Amino acid sequence: MREETRKRLERALWIDRAKKAAIGLAVVAAIGLAFSYEELDLKVDNKNIGGTVTDIEPLVSKQNSADGENVIVRLDDGQLVRVLAYKSRNLKIGQKIQVVEHHHATGRVTHTLK
Repeated sequence: MREETRKRLERALWIDRAKKAAIGLAVVAAIGLAFSYEELDLKVDNKNIGGTVTDIEPLVSKQNSADGENVIVRLDDGQLVRVLAYKSRNLKIGQKIQVVEHHHATGRVTHTLK
């Protein structure tokens, strides 16, 4: 094999190895990015807010939902939110309740009944 041909072959082999290494690093970086995003979503700041029940709807789900209901709440700041509650709480329209507002580090905001 001539020297020139050997150098081209060796260069092609190194380029192929570099492509495989780059693909591996990209996969590792994507996995790391996904884990860091999940970690951000786990950081939560909770704030208690008062509200008034404005409507109660049945809970529609594929599983047995006989013990749950959707509760529409108007918070003290005027925002309408939907939370899940057990029917055993016997919530009534117009009743004052406490809602916990969860601010996730990703910017997502969720609400639960206290």
